Amino acid sequence: MTASPPRTFFLRALGLAGWDALDPVVLAAVASEAPLLLIGPHGSAKTMVLNRLAEALGLEHRHYNASLLSFDDLVGFPVPQEGRVVYLQTPATVWDAESVLIDEVSRCRPEVQNKLFPLVHERVLQGMPLPRLRHRWGAMNPPASLEGDDAGYAGAEPLDVALADRFAFVVTVPALAELAVEEQRRVLRPARWSAKEARAEAVRLVEEARAGLPDAERNDAAAATEYAILLAAQLARAGHPLSTRRAAQLVRNVIAVRAAARALGDGDDPEAAFLVASRSSVPDAAWGRPVPYEKLLAAHRSAWAAAGMAEGSARRRLLSEREPFGRLAIALEGTLPAHEAAEVLSDAYSALPLPERLIAAALVMPRLTKRRDLPAAALEPICNDWAEVGKPGAASVTSGPGTRWVRPLLTTELPKLDRKTEKGRVLSAVAARLLFQKHEFRLEELLAAWERAVAALRPAGRKVAA
Repeated sequence: MTASPPRTFFLRALGLAGWDALDPVVLAAVASEAPLLLIGPHGSAKTMVLNRLAEALGLEHRHYNASLLSFDDLVGFPVPQEGRVVYLQTPATVWDAESVLIDEVSRCRPEVQNKLFPLVHERVLQGMPLPRLRHRWGAMNPPASLEGDDAGYAGAEPLDVALADRFAFVVTVPALAELAVEEQRRVLRPARWSAKEARAEAVRLVEEARAGLPDAERNDAAAATEYAILLAAQLARAGHPLSTRRAAQLVRNVIAVRAAARALGDGDDPEAAFLVASRSSVPDAAWGRPVPYEKLLAAHRSAWAAAGMAEGSARRRLLSEREPFGRLAIALEGTLPAHEAAEVLSDAYSALPLPERLIAAALVMPRLTKRRDLPAAALEPICNDWAEVGKPGAASVTSGPGTRWVRPLLTTELPKLDRKTEKGRVLSAVAARLLFQKHEFRLEELLAAWERAVAALRPAGRKVAA
């Protein structure tokens, strides 16, 4: 058996200690020429590593401080010439750059920030392409949390969501206190660094990772696509939805990280590469809503496990099904073990608002009466709601100053329901309970909920009268 090549280190070649875990991400961004944003506290070496990276790779580099940046700094000073405007270029203008670092990007003025969109995403400025520009990098301090649990940095604003979404890789870098003690010693120990000495190794790793991209796409694109679909569904349920652009970028990031990991001699653990890619593909930290690691890890584990499951299996469909009615239907199929079905049933039912719960109770009770394997605790809420729907009204319903929504329901809308049909009987009973409990609703909402519930919960082939 051939031994795997020894693990090599990309960022150590730049004289940087403590960032070994970020090697695959930074190398993937450079090899794929994808925009990279580093987020971290002051003094965490964000700017240093990106400037050293450009120097080690021998790039024509520009470093701009976004808090001081004006648009003229990028394009040059405009002057009229022969009836048109031309821009006087300086050594600081962007036109001939191969790499650009926009430092303190979260302190950028809005009007300049808007003009960075095409630069970061399309390598275009003023509608003109920048053919030499290959690498677009950004660095920023973490903004104040939108949850209000930290004060953040004065002057550092949450990054515009659309601009943050243009950075392919969004990486949170470690502070000193987050490193292991031995890594802290390596960080603090005086060390000499030379771009000339680092160049050969840095260039070799970038070229090797870039050469591995086609193989990674052939071998990993299908799995990465399935994983992205499942991870996006999990993150959406956790309150961190991915845009379509971001989900597609996640697939590309997984491919690039796999190629980078192989170049580093660390390609034997695909799950680790998928996790590394997912952690650096969610941009929410840039606008003050970072995904808690435990949530991301749980979403990753579920997506990774489900990506290997059969396409139509109940567990896999649960991971991508967001609609509570749909999750109820999967729980009631009879293909899940009883304890899993009971958990899904309870969670999905409790996620429904009251009107939809009452409708669901009416539709699922006939099926639940045939199940003998589900625990009583999972059935009790549904049974209680079903009993409420079937209970005759014992009190009159009146319309007062705070319940003016009641009169049109009683006089105009509810009489339209055909009580000779199941739909009319169920919705009339649900409406009666909601009126009795003074729970405001509109008939069209009940009708829409009924249609969604029937589509999900009725066994195939069983018709429901309109």
